[in-house]
Amino acid sequence: MDIDQLYMHIRVVLGILLGLAITKLLTGITSIVEHPRRYKWSWIHMGWVTWALLSIVTFWWWEFRLVEVKSWTFESYLFIIVYGSLYFVLTALLFPSDVDEYRSYEGYLLHRRPWFFGLIAMITVMDLVDTVLKGVSRWHALGAAYPIHAVLMLGIAAIGISSESRQTQIALAAAALAYQIAYFIFEYFTVLAT
Repeated sequence: MDIDQLYMHIRVVLGILLGLAITKLLTGITSIVEHPRRYKWSWIHMGWVTWALLSIVTFWWWEFRLVEVKSWTFESYLFIIVYGSLYFVLTALLFPSDVDEYRSYEGYLLHRRPWFFGLIAMITVMDLVDTVLKGVSRWHALGAAYPIHAVLMLGIAAIGISSESRQTQIALAAAALAYQIAYFIFEYFTVLAT
């Protein structure tokens, strides 16, 4: 099988995983609109939902760079599938099937924050490996903002795991979302120039 066919196969599987993650987020948002008293909207939860949606969209966008990978192995294929799967697991934590014992999505998220922020840390590390997989030129093309992004997200994950404070959690969600939006605007809208 030539590289182009293999890459197309990988893109299809990745598209399915990320499509399911986006579907999970949009279905969850719709459930809040349909039943606001049952699910109780909150800044913390919706901040992370918005961050996750933006992160998945940008991840999917940048994965077109996988076409630059010259030699695919089963290990690199498996890595990409696991990486994409982490986004689905993250969305499942944002919108679990039952939150009755926690009273709200926010209550569930705060109770399960080690899992949630652990996944954010894992996704951040996987992104570093993914960038290496795409080649040294890709790493250099991303510039200084890229390692800053990784350090920031790992810091947010560490604080998020350790802090039970609602104010801290709001600040973390706001900081992650603000940075993701800024990073998206300043870095991703230059894709045609690079």
